[in-house]
Amino acid sequence: MRFDSLFYTLPLPLIYTISVAVVLCALAVGIYLGQRRVVNASIKEDSSLGSAVAATLGLVAFVLAFTFNMTADRFNERKALLLQEVNTIQAAYLNASFLQLDKQDKARDLIAEYANLRDIDPSIAVTPEDVARSEEIHQALWRMIEAHIAQDYNADYLRQFAEQVNGMVDLHRARVVVGLQYRIPGPLWLSLYFMTILAMLAIGYQLGISRGGSAQVVIALALTFSTVILLVADLDRANEGALLVDQSPMSDLNLQLKELQEAAP
Repeated sequence: MRFDSLFYTLPLPLIYTISVAVVLCALAVGIYLGQRRVVNASIKEDSSLGSAVAATLGLVAFVLAFTFNMTADRFNERKALLLQEVNTIQAAYLNASFLQLDKQDKARDLIAEYANLRDIDPSIAVTPEDVARSEEIHQALWRMIEAHIAQDYNADYLRQFAEQVNGMVDLHRARVVVGLQYRIPGPLWLSLYFMTILAMLAIGYQLGISRGGSAQVVIALALTFSTVILLVADLDRANEGALLVDQSPMSDLNLQLKELQEAAP
């Protein structure tokens, strides 16, 4: 199994626990090596060590910022795609009036069902059955369009509906890919953890040489770095964690379409 796939299946609390443990272990090893160096060699703190530690921390900060921006951009994209899909579904429902009279109710029923499928709790993973049913609705709507074309239906009227159905198909694929398939690559996670370990080793080594380390400082560093890593992992997941896209626009649309369906003669 690829590392990114394995990492993506781990619960977020476990990722946080592993991150804290990794940082604490790296700091402890660094402090041990630094103290051992002082005892064996009877040396004083090397002034160049501080510059090396600062440079290492700068590189770790750069990788963290790069990774965070990557996940934050994708989080914002998921929100934008949701709003676009809500507007497209609503437009498709309204533009069903451009179809033949005997096809309008069937089209609206399918679109209302589609909105209900999209209105799910963001903390619940999307099932393959829901995705398959959404694609079946796409096909059913396109078959309606093809039937109208075969009957030489008014092209201007049909275009109003077909464009919205095409938008629904495009946004469905975009949301599936961005929300369920795009993730932080495994090599980037490995690089992030590797550089964090090196930085913590260097900080621990410096603390060991200076004999200025304390349990409070070590714990604070571990919690700080682990929290940032947890935040990145949370943003990277569409259906887990505290940072989820608000689904209220889709819920409001679903409720509106249900009311319209019930009020229809």
